[in-house]
Amino acid sequence: MLWLYIALAAYFINAVVFIIDKYLLSSPIPRPFAYAFWVAILSLAVVFLLPFGVVWVSPLYFIIAFISGAAFFGGLFFLYKSVKLTDVSVAATNAGVLAAVSTYLLSFFILKDRLVFSNEVAFILLVIGIFFLGKIKKNIFKYSLMTGLFFGLSFVLLKWTFNEVNFINGIFWTRIGFAGAGILSLIFHGARKEIAASLQNVAKSSKFWFIAGKIAAGAGFLLLYYSIKLGDVSLVSALLGIQFLFIFVLAIILRNKVPGVTENIRGKVLMNKLLGIGFIVGGFIALFKL
Repeated sequence: MLWLYIALAAYFINAVVFIIDKYLLSSPIPRPFAYAFWVAILSLAVVFLLPFGVVWVSPLYFIIAFISGAAFFGGLFFLYKSVKLTDVSVAATNAGVLAAVSTYLLSFFILKDRLVFSNEVAFILLVIGIFFLGKIKKNIFKYSLMTGLFFGLSFVLLKWTFNEVNFINGIFWTRIGFAGAGILSLIFHGARKEIAASLQNVAKSSKFWFIAGKIAAGAGFLLLYYSIKLGDVSLVSALLGIQFLFIFVLAIILRNKVPGVTENIRGKVLMNKLLGIGFIVGGFIALFKL
């Protein structure tokens, strides 16, 4: 069960990072593509892993790791597009439902993984909980769908990579794919224009929070990836519901204090979110009884 505790720590850190992202995307850094690009470039910090056992993997697993990282870049871009259009928890949960389902389906077809019955019960409860926390919104559905598909593919290929290489090499080569996708995007004129515009008139406070947030995100994803290596990728993905619960609580606490952070807690909406929390808690309890 070590993977579960590591995943919980990772999702709490990522919830804090998500709140920072929502603040930055509200006005100081209004360009989702440029934001995803700079996150990808910062991932080049993995070069510091070179002295710790990084080796060349086979061409096949290099391609798998690279596609995993590139898919993560695509998922991040579409996630930031949806974050900019709606409540922070709604954007996260819409993407989370589809990411959890796509991860489950892709792990079945690519990894040939099957959950035992008790795991399936926990998975279903967690996904239902994610749905109630933030019902699918039509205006961001296409972005949520793309986010879910890209993240699902990224997580499954990451697990495949970890099945064949050690943790250090899995992290290194998938992050190279992530950064590589960002760099390759520069071939498009529109991408170069948006990235250049993102460097103009950015407040120092925004730069500080961006860098601080990405350092925290790096720590969060290291923990998340380690939990994927140790556990079942479908269950780790479904535990996104816990992250959304953290986001919901943080958004309520900070909604009148941090620009861009909003949370609808009126009437039926609040009841749906409380119902979602109940399902997530039920799924969480089911995991502890495995």
